Amino acid sequence: MQKGYSSLVSFTVPDINQTVTKLMTLGAELDDPIKYEIHGKVAALRCIDGHMLGLYEPA
Repeated sequence: MQKGYSSLVSFTVPDINQTVTKLMTLGAELDDPIKYEIHGKVAALRCIDGHMLGLYEPA
């Protein structure tokens, strides 16, 4: 699979840790560690088809 970025679809989720765990059990890969920003948590995952998903959990 070629690394790089395709379009990014972002979702606001109530529990980023639970959502990341669930997506990884379905085959997604965490692109970088979950980031803890002042406004909330953010994560980027790559689906098995190569598309990127962004997740955001407000603080």
